[in-house]
Amino acid sequence: MKKIILFIFFFTVCLNCAVGAPKYEIRAVWLTTIGGLDWPHSYAHDGFGIGNQQRELCNILDKYVEAGFNTVLFQTRVRGTVAYPSFLEPWEGAFSGVPGMSPGYDVLSFVIDECHKRGLKIHAWIVTIPLGKWNEAGCENLRKAYPNLVKKIGDEGFMNPELVGTGDYLANICSEVVKKYDIDGIHLDYIRYPETWGKIADRYKARDNINHIVETIHNRVKSIKPWVALSCSPVGKYADTKRARSGGWNARDAVCQDAALWLKEGWMDIIFPMMYFKGNNFYPFVMDWKERSSGKIVVPGLGIYFMHPSEKDWSLTDITREMNVSRQYGMGTCFFRSDFFTSNLKGLYDYTKNTYSTSLSLPPAMSWLSGKRPVAPHHIGFVESEDGGMLLKWDVNNEGNMLLYNIYGSSTSNVDVNVGDNILMANYDETSIEFPVATSLKWLAVTSVDRYGNESQPRILWLDQETGDDAMYHQSRMLTCDEFFLYLDHCDIDTSQVVEIHSIEGAPLTARLTHSQGESCVIDIFLLQRGHYKAYWVTRKGDRHLLGRFYKQ
Repeated sequence: MKKIILFIFFFTVCLNCAVGAPKYEIRAVWLTTIGGLDWPHSYAHDGFGIGNQQRELCNILDKYVEAGFNTVLFQTRVRGTVAYPSFLEPWEGAFSGVPGMSPGYDVLSFVIDECHKRGLKIHAWIVTIPLGKWNEAGCENLRKAYPNLVKKIGDEGFMNPELVGTGDYLANICSEVVKKYDIDGIHLDYIRYPETWGKIADRYKARDNINHIVETIHNRVKSIKPWVALSCSPVGKYADTKRARSGGWNARDAVCQDAALWLKEGWMDIIFPMMYFKGNNFYPFVMDWKERSSGKIVVPGLGIYFMHPSEKDWSLTDITREMNVSRQYGMGTCFFRSDFFTSNLKGLYDYTKNTYSTSLSLPPAMSWLSGKRPVAPHHIGFVESEDGGMLLKWDVNNEGNMLLYNIYGSSTSNVDVNVGDNILMANYDETSIEFPVATSLKWLAVTSVDRYGNESQPRILWLDQETGDDAMYHQSRMLTCDEFFLYLDHCDIDTSQVVEIHSIEGAPLTARLTHSQGESCVIDIFLLQRGHYKAYWVTRKGDRHLLGRFYKQ
């Protein structure tokens, strides 16, 4: 059983939430592994090195969570090399320092586990066409195994997009990841013709070649796990628009990357266009992507590295304006790349944490894949943990589905689950969570979330605030019930004794004899109206002892 120490942090953040941040919004970052640019910054040769590398990753992920981000695009296939033990390609050398050598642990598995512990969605970022230098590990491995699929341009190798086998091979890579790992998405990068390809005689045919690769990967991934999101990062301008011209560099015409068609056909669920521009080279094209989204998710990728003095020395305002315009169009934000964000370049991290992401957000549901709401949790309540703390627990009849959970809280009024300010924990993967005994919360709610992002109706708890020496215990003691019965787990009350049900104002409503069901006492509450109640154990002498509160749905 995990203890989520970030729970208290989340609530602290929510007390100071700014109005306006939406509940549903992708806030993402590209986490680059090539050359250890973002991670890792050290090699793993032994247990000590593995520990250092893993702690470094955890520190990065913690920073994402503290800044309210919810999605990580993790570079998994780099240049024909990968971040996991593969039957198809060698290890990426950034982890061990030696291309083809294992760092001693499954990197991708570790990253997925650490992301999911923190409620972060993780997409395996697959660099598709480039294979790096001709004689380096990735390119050399592939051209020996499939010489016809690799084309040499200068001193580098590229997968040939004009051959049917390229789509099949890339689909094999993606399906290997999807089969082996509990990944949330496959993110395709450089799924286009290289700019060094030379003259493309028939651009319609060239676009068909890339379309075939995308459709092949889509069909393979969805046949294995249909809830895995397929995304890509096209060139930032789709094509010339009525508002602005692209200057000759765009996705559709320059590199034969028809990402708008992929959205329309349903081959892509999300796109992260690389909009590394500003001013009139950014804003008209944001609107264009939104208009071409076909109801899918578009998240502009922002080139935050251009703020660095060694690049174009953009100001912080250049980026924050783009963030807010993207939000205005309901499109979220994705940063390239991680290190420029977590290092707080020109105050970007501080702005994001303290101004932009003052409440948590959820990735929008992929309703075009499935719109059915999952079943809601039930039997919600508090139990004492092994170390004497309090556990918020719930059950769910998940009907075989892989469910996650969102937890909401409010200190002022009945918790509104439609407001991002009230999210305490998102996409949690267990059915209990360590809860602070001392809390100012008055309302809690738990919802189920399926792998498509659809959310159930909430189950709401009310925490009455008592005064006196035992207030800390009382405010955390919620009993579990459904519409028929109140359940007292591990009950030691004799069946000749009674449990009284009172209104929340204190008026006694009824007295029920208890009966046993396994290790529990079960009290019939079918005739009670929906609302909040207190339950008391009444001794033979007539003394009342508060058992707790419950909320009948």
